[in-house]
Amino acid sequence: MSGKPTAKAALRAAGLALLFFSAWLTYRCFDGRQMLHHLAKLVNRPIEMADAAFVYGLSFWLRAWAWKRYVGKPIAFSVYWRAVLLSLFVNHLAPVKIGDAVRIALLARQPGVSAGEAIESVAVMRLLDMAVLGGLTVMGAYAYMHHIPRIPLLAGAIAVGFVLIAVLFRRPLRIDRLWRRWRSVFHGWRGAAMAGAVAASWLCEAAVIGVIAKEVGIPLSFGQAVWANSATVSGQIAQIAPGGLGTYEAVMAFALTTVGAPWDVAYMAAVLTHAFKFLFSYAAGAAVLSFSRSDWQAVRGVWKKERERR
Repeated sequence: MSGKPTAKAALRAAGLALLFFSAWLTYRCFDGRQMLHHLAKLVNRPIEMADAAFVYGLSFWLRAWAWKRYVGKPIAFSVYWRAVLLSLFVNHLAPVKIGDAVRIALLARQPGVSAGEAIESVAVMRLLDMAVLGGLTVMGAYAYMHHIPRIPLLAGAIAVGFVLIAVLFRRPLRIDRLWRRWRSVFHGWRGAAMAGAVAASWLCEAAVIGVIAKEVGIPLSFGQAVWANSATVSGQIAQIAPGGLGTYEAVMAFALTTVGAPWDVAYMAAVLTHAFKFLFSYAAGAAVLSFSRSDWQAVRGVWKKERERR
C-alpha cells in the first residue's frame, strides 16, 4: 500500500475502534434521567451558558484573526470570520472533515487571492493548530498520566497534519516555497502574535468543558480542562461521523477519568459538552448562511465535489 491509503486506513480503523468504545460507554454509562437532570441545570443557568458560548465563539474569532494576519492582504476580516464558522458548521454535518475545503473556497473567491494561496494559508493554519494541540496534549499527558508516549504526540500531530493536507487537497505543496514564506511570516512579532492567537483560541475552547464539567460534578482546574479539550480535539483526526460523534465522547471520557472522574460522570460531561458544540455550530452556520447567499453557494459547491469524489 502507498503511504496515503495506508494513513487513511489507519485513521479509519482508529475511528471505528473509538466508535465501538463510545457505543460500549453508552451501553454501560448512559442514564437518561441523570442526563435530563443535568441538562435542566444547564438550561437554568443562562448567564453561565451565555458566557461559555461567548468564550467558545471568541476561540474561532482568534483563529480567523490569525488567518488574516498570515494571508496579509486587504480583505475584510468578516470573510475569514464567516469562513471559519462555516467550516465548523460543515464539519458538524459531514461524516468527513471538509470544512477546510470550505475555507479555501471562500478565500479563493476574493480578489487578488489565487487557489494556491488559499490552499497554502489553510494548510499552514491547520498545521499551526496541530502543533499547538500536540504541545498541549504532550504537557497534559505528562502532568496527568505521568509519562510522555514513546512517539511524541507533538511530532505525531504534525505528521498527521501533513497527511491530512495531502488527503484533503490532493495536490503537492512546494516545500521550498513554503519554507521561504514561513520564514518571512513567522519571523518577529507578527509570527508570535499569530501563534499566540491560536494558542489562546484553544484555551478559550477549554473553558466550555470547565463550565459543563462543573455542573455535572467534576470540578476541573483550568489546566485539567485544557488537557481534556486538547486530547479530545486531537482525537478528531480519526473522525468518521459528523462532528466526530462517538470519537469525541470516547476520548473526552478517557481524558476526564485521568484526572479522577468516574467513567459514568465523565461520559455524561462529554455528551453534554459535545451537544453544546453541535448546537453552537448549527446556530453559527445558520446565522452566516442567512445573511450571505454566495456563501451558501460555495458550501453547496464543496459538498457536491466531495460527494462526486467518494
